[in-house]
Amino acid sequence: MSAPVIDEAPPQLTPERLRAANIHPETRLATDYLNHFNEAIMLLELIPSMPDCIDDVIGWTPLSYEDHFARSNYRDKELAIAAFQQAPIVVRRKFLAAVAEMDTIMVDVIAGLIAAGPTPRAGVIAREAAAQLKPLAAHTVGLMNAVVDEDDDLMAPPSAQDAIDALMDR
Repeated sequence: MSAPVIDEAPPQLTPERLRAANIHPETRLATDYLNHFNEAIMLLELIPSMPDCIDDVIGWTPLSYEDHFARSNYRDKELAIAAFQQAPIVVRRKFLAAVAEMDTIMVDVIAGLIAAGPTPRAGVIAREAAAQLKPLAAHTVGLMNAVVDEDDDLMAPPSAQDAIDALMDR
């Protein structure tokens, strides 16, 4: 006779628990995810003086929020994933749009670096990509920490489109 299967309760998503795990209690996002991009930006900035870093950048691949935490050593990775899944749809949509833009830049820059090889052109490509990515990463941190422009209320009630998107995500 086998032991009964016990369903695990989802992690408690209290504001205190989220804050303790470095997850914003309103947006339910952990800025640790941006390390995936920050490391790439750092490497891009090194390429002009250290062309050997090209190989590290070329090895970069897009990772979803959930995949990043599933693969990470982040202490509260299960909580980070559970919180993300319950993030307000408006927050999640804006966050995912910013991530998609950074992913696109990285995929394009990788193609450019492969074509350029270890040449001075690679340094120009890397410098331009880092200049594009840095403000996007800063904007994304703002989204994750609910620091937005006055006209951009992330915690506003969802629109009709948000409701439709939420249904489609199920």
